[in-house]
Amino acid sequence: PFFLACGFYAPHYPNYCPQKYFDLYDRDAIETPAFKEDDLADLPDKVRKQRENRRKQHYDKLVAMGAWKDALHGYLACTSYADAMVGRILDAIAASPYADNTIVVLWSDHGYHLGEKGQWGKHTLWERTSNVPFVWAGPGVARGIRTDVTVSLIDIYPTLIETCNLPTPRQKLEGVSLASTLQRPADAKDRTVYLPYINPGEYAVMNRDWRYIHYDDENQELYNVKEDPHEWNNLATVPQNRDVIARLRESAPTQFADPEPNLNARRDLVVEGETFRWETGKGNYVPHPKYMPYTEPAMKPQQSKQGR
Repeated sequence: PFFLACGFYAPHYPNYCPQKYFDLYDRDAIETPAFKEDDLADLPDKVRKQRENRRKQHYDKLVAMGAWKDALHGYLACTSYADAMVGRILDAIAASPYADNTIVVLWSDHGYHLGEKGQWGKHTLWERTSNVPFVWAGPGVARGIRTDVTVSLIDIYPTLIETCNLPTPRQKLEGVSLASTLQRPADAKDRTVYLPYINPGEYAVMNRDWRYIHYDDENQELYNVKEDPHEWNNLATVPQNRDVIARLRESAPTQFADPEPNLNARRDLVVEGETFRWETGKGNYVPHPKYMPYTEPAMKPQQSKQGR
């Protein structure tokens, strides 16, 4: 089958995009996300300390500089920029011989905290990181319909296999086909989805009612996301919820692979004047300073002068 994959860097720091996309938004009218000052207080000590450190590194600096809305402005502008580029691709498909038999899937590899829970970035197991755009269009897809059933990005491959009438893979797939969900969203049943994290044994398990986060058996979180969509109330220590946690943990592995010792496949692009080189990463991953927003007072969202 005809296949085209297009990746978009935006929205992503340093949020460069043509000025006209910044002009779509009134900076002063931008609403900041809902925020609860003591939100992290009910987390396990180990997790709370990590999250408080992340908050000090990013969110607190944004607020202290009065730059929270500036950062949101850049994110929104780059989102609109990416949307316009998607539109160019869709226009090209519509004008091509493939217009009537092409399935389009729009998705992102991760979400992003924009101040929710005092975080700025993607390295969490909360809703803002794991909830991503997941849009399908084309033959066999109901038009203009939304569904709140829980799915996973690993469902994309088996879904395309079925909708494109390709041979069933011989290997066992962890994802499931969403073909019937795309055709009849109203009949779709929710399911519990597993999401691994950075270290072995760290994961989240979620459905449209609950989100359970496991770091180890002493450090856990549980949220009733139907009643608490902001994930402000950690219910993991409530005795009545033990059965809920046990049911959710049934969808998670019980064994985890040992990490490869001294493995680091990361390479950093180092630019020096008009030359550049690739430098092998050292130790655990630490983001380059340019990805740590507003670490210096002079840093502000960048607005390109192109595209006027």
